[in-house]
Amino acid sequence: MSVSTRALAATTAVAWIATSSFVALAEGDVSDLLTEGRFTFDGVLRYEYAQQDGKPADASAATARVRLGFVTGVFENFQGLIEGEAVGHLSERFDDTLNGLSATYPTVADPEEIELNRLQVDYTGLPQTTVRVGRQRINLDNQRFVGAVGWRQNEQTFDAGLISNTSVENLTLMYAYVDQVNRIFGHDSPVGEIEGSTHLFNAAYDWAPVGKIVGYGYLIDAHMPASLQGLSSATFGVRVSGSREVAEGYKLGYEAEYAHQSDYEDNPANFDLNYWHADLSLSHCGFTLLGGVEVLEGDGTTGFSTPLATLHKFQGYADVFLMTPVDGIVDIYGKLGYQTTFDEPVGPFTGFSAAVWYHDFETDRMSSSLGDEFDFEAVAKLGEHFALGTKYANYDGVTGFASRERAWLYLSVNY
Repeated sequence: MSVSTRALAATTAVAWIATSSFVALAEGDVSDLLTEGRFTFDGVLRYEYAQQDGKPADASAATARVRLGFVTGVFENFQGLIEGEAVGHLSERFDDTLNGLSATYPTVADPEEIELNRLQVDYTGLPQTTVRVGRQRINLDNQRFVGAVGWRQNEQTFDAGLISNTSVENLTLMYAYVDQVNRIFGHDSPVGEIEGSTHLFNAAYDWAPVGKIVGYGYLIDAHMPASLQGLSSATFGVRVSGSREVAEGYKLGYEAEYAHQSDYEDNPANFDLNYWHADLSLSHCGFTLLGGVEVLEGDGTTGFSTPLATLHKFQGYADVFLMTPVDGIVDIYGKLGYQTTFDEPVGPFTGFSAAVWYHDFETDRMSSSLGDEFDFEAVAKLGEHFALGTKYANYDGVTGFASRERAWLYLSVNY
């Protein structure tokens, strides 16, 4: 896919700023670049199994991902970051969305890719303000509307200019202009990039009696490719979250959120839809019991959409509802979790977490069943930098939504 004029201009601007800052370094103390800079590295080796009714074969996907980056030192309030990413396949018995095997295997959306994952320059010379320009990671709130999709091997990044300000006590204001969204499917995919003039507004206020109150507006312009123009939307909402100690050793957590969404820019559809979410949790001695409900409306033609979200975090790990059904969806869910950090290492292990989830799904219109799902996950921490994890998802489907199972085993490293 050709690079848009706006994307080319943004990339040129980033290169100019980076070059200017490095020239300034050379004219000043060039050793700052090395002595104050640092390398970054993270990687995941993962096996994913997937079985889905209607597919003649089960998927068996062994994949590996590495990211290597360098963060410069700070000079004249400028700091740069460059990061490359490579995703490789150790097996080929799965549909990666590009290899033409969708008729045979379930999808495991981790195509092979070598790319520039991030290239950004930060400027902090204005009081209590950070300006970031370039290809970057953006995670807002709980990532329900904007996130990096960190679970997939190729994360989602944004070619953007972002400014955040904390001049008012307890208030964080953020605005980002996004020229291009680099999706998890990679640049070889016809839907691997979203080009358009997307605007992200987010204001978060920490109010001690209540918690964090967030107001937001996300204007998504999926101008190119034309096949994704139906993702264009204007969403405005408010979110409240916090926690309180209700008895000695017992903490009550809460979240509540509402948003309204309508069509925007070149979207051929015409819709006005609502989003509701609320949950409560009780935590004690490392255990957490949580229950909640999430509603994404549908009008029979269009469902409420969150195309820039980290979707794997929501509505079950089987990833059945990555697109909201046209009749909407109601997800009533519960979780029992446990997390601990060991005072002293137990062999190689320094911490452990586990959780069991249950989801009951139905349509928002007419309250028809959309099936249910059981999920399990566990992660063992191996020191500061390594983790060994496993996950399992079992979705019991209905007509139009095939039953499926998924299981994962992975080793991750982060420096």
